[in-house]
Amino acid sequence: MRKYYHRGAIPKKDNEGSSYIEYDDPVAFTAEEWAAGGKLQAEMYGQRLPNIRNLRVTGDYCEVFFSGKSQGYQIENGPFFQAGDGVCLYVGPEDEPDYKIVAVYPYRLLTLEVEHV
Repeated sequence: MRKYYHRGAIPKKDNEGSSYIEYDDPVAFTAEEWAAGGKLQAEMYGQRLPNIRNLRVTGDYCEVFFSGKSQGYQIENGPFFQAGDGVCLYVGPEDEPDYKIVAVYPYRLLTLEVEHV
């Protein structure tokens, strides 16, 4: 188990109309991390597999709904996770995230698949 930092993605537009992402303030969470592997992940990610990591997040969570559809998962006393958010695995919380969430799985413990950016 190790401490990591979640940074929520905030979509923005510049004054020329181009889209870009800013990241919210970092929120600490504890998780177990391991490299992606296995037949299923190899089929899903192909050549991208070496850039994928798995995180099993510690703590109770609940699914959050907006307008009747699932939008993400809130860890008790922790961050709100959804696809596209940033995660600081190998950089400090003050830096830009080095990984982004590509999938969230609501198993017994919340499990994230993250990809290096």
